[in-house]
Amino acid sequence: MAALPPSMRKHPVEGRVLQEWILPAKGYCAFTLRSQQVLRVVDLEGKQVTDIVVFNSSDHGEEMSLASSLLMNRQRELRKGAVVYSQICTPMMTITGYSNEVSFAYGSMCSEELNRLRYGIAGTTNCRDNLAQALTSWGFNRRDIPNAFSPFMRVDLNENEELEIMEPASVAGDFYDMRAEMDLLVGISNCPQELNACNGYRAKPSGVIIYETE
Repeated sequence: MAALPPSMRKHPVEGRVLQEWILPAKGYCAFTLRSQQVLRVVDLEGKQVTDIVVFNSSDHGEEMSLASSLLMNRQRELRKGAVVYSQICTPMMTITGYSNEVSFAYGSMCSEELNRLRYGIAGTTNCRDNLAQALTSWGFNRRDIPNAFSPFMRVDLNENEELEIMEPASVAGDFYDMRAEMDLLVGISNCPQELNACNGYRAKPSGVIIYETE
């Protein structure tokens, strides 16, 4: 196994690491996460976003609902202690810590259609297709993917008061931790977007760590 970069553990893991791996630029993965285990995503080089979706591992029809989560937490940007709920308002994950608090929870992920309509480029690698590929073994297709939660993604109002995707402020080694509140099926897309500032115009690897607190 190749050595992990120093940025993977720039911030100590407060628990026992069960698994850790590198998600390559534009890559994706899916896995089960047991209740009370913690998922950490690490921005290994800086300015890289990951898109995360979760489902009840025993009932894939129960999925994360960011709209419900924002309403239940009374927040526009979810912060430490906020709970991610399903569409039937069951707690699924809790944000337990981070070194950079910025995230995006109120819009769509990149897709082939959005890239084609916004930038006039067809056939791009994108998060919707990535997540569908990651979850295909569980019977999902691209239309089954809910809106994703995106650590480190920065969206703000520009001078014209229009929502605009900005370059992330995350630096190498920044992390984002989320604890499972039920057994989950998790899908992650290491966002491949290079047509806007989402990833600083260059897709880069990310780290994934699964750990349990002691």
